[in-house]
Parts: sequence; C-alpha cells; structure tokens
Amino acid sequence: MTAASLASSVHYSGAQGNALWCGRVVVDEDRFKSYVASRVRARVEDDDTHDPFEAELRGMATTGMQTNFVERLLRAVPDEKSWAVGEALAECVLADDDTREICWPWNLLRDRRTPRASLPGADLVGFCKEGESVLLLFGEVKTSSDAGTPPNVMNGSGGMVWQLEEEATRLDIQHALLKWLRSRCDAPEHRELYRAAVRRYVQSVGKEILLVGILLRDTKPNELDLTARAKALAAKLSTPTRIEITAWYLPVPIKDWPALLHGGTP
Repeated sequence: MTAASLASSVHYSGAQGNALWCGRVVVDEDRFKSYVASRVRARVEDDDTHDPFEAELRGMATTGMQTNFVERLLRAVPDEKSWAVGEALAECVLADDDTREICWPWNLLRDRRTPRASLPGADLVGFCKEGESVLLLFGEVKTSSDAGTPPNVMNGSGGMVWQLEEEATRLDIQHALLKWLRSRCDAPEHRELYRAAVRRYVQSVGKEILLVGILLRDTKPNELDLTARAKALAAKLSTPTRIEITAWYLPVPIKDWPALLHGGTP
C-alpha cells in the first residue's frame, strides 16, 4: 500500500469459479476525508490537463475586463455529483492497489462536453498489468445508501451485475469500448498496453478480460451485498474471463462527498 492509499480492512471475502468478491471497511474518517480532498480531487479535476488549460486561458486575456471574464469562466464549474465522486474514488483505489498495475489511459471526465453529459458504456475502462500479463479492464461503479441488502443498484436491468454481463458478452459494446480506447492511447506506453491487452482479447475470441465491479456504501458491511450477485455472474461467465467485485464501506455519508473534494465540512 502506498503512502497515499486509503487504509482499509477486509470484512468478508469469497470466491466461486472465476469470480472473487470482497468487502472492505474504512474506519479512519479523517484519512478518508484527506484522501478525497487530495487524491480523488486531483482525479476529478484532471490535473494532467487542468493547469495548462487555465494558464493558456489566462494568457489570452490582455485587459482587466478580459481577465475578470476568464476568472469567472474558470470558476463556472458545476458541482460534482456524488456518483461522479464515487467513480473517481473507484479509479483511485484501484490504481493504488500495489499488488498489480492498473492504468487509466484517459480520464472519462474529459469526455463531458456539457455539465449534464453522460457517456455510454463502462464506467471503468483501462488495463490491468500483472507481471508480463496485460488485460483489458472493463467495470462498473455504483454508490448506494440503500438500507436494504443487496442494494437495488446491484439488481435488475441497469444494475451492476447486468451491466457487467453485457460488457462481457455483447460485441457491439466491446467494439465501442475498444474503438474509444484505441483513440485515447496516443502515448507510446499506452499504445503498447493496448496492443498487448487487445491481442490477448482477440486470441481468446473475446473472453480474456477483467471485469471489475465497485460498490461504494455508507452503510454497515454485509456480505449479502455481493455474495449472491457475484455467484450469479460466475455461473453465466466462464474462464478466461475474470470477475472481481468489491464493496467499500466508507465512514462519511455519500451525500457529503462532493463537499469533501475541496476540504469542506459537510
């Protein structure tokens, strides 16, 4: 675990066939708040491109009126929704897993052309590197304060398990995801990962991928959140497809996460 990682403990875990599931609990509220305000905020604000963008705009203003306009423009950012903070949080905790290398070649937030835009396809699109092995990673992120277990976001059409199965079996979805990913792997290191992962995908006739489900909860841990759904998915999808579903039980209510991005108090 890196110094910036979110400390957690395993509350439950299980496995069946090609599926693994796990429930992790974060107890330290202050550390969670700090993680959101630093690590997650950097992902949400897309630090890789944010600073050059701001500097370039400011450099185009040559009068006081123009400078005031640019500053108002830069502040005109919609408040993040809890689910968007959750998706960034999921990307961060996966990338901070020091047992393997998770690579996100592109920040999905960059593709929002309007504040209300949404993207079709998977919430998580990237690569998983374990030693010399590189796999395509497709995944879904759900946040839920539902007192029931499993929460509704896990079930039915539109639920996590249904979406993961669609991503694993529908060629039209895979075609769209691969085409989207290919156009965003311009950097040499990303292009190399893309070619290695897609080669394995093609050679396995579309089966060798890693499906990841992340459920974010502000409730008490309960293995019923995952167990039956993970087993059902394992019964439908066979190896070499891999399935990993993790529930994170977090110490701050989901509705308060957007306020934490800037170190605020809910």
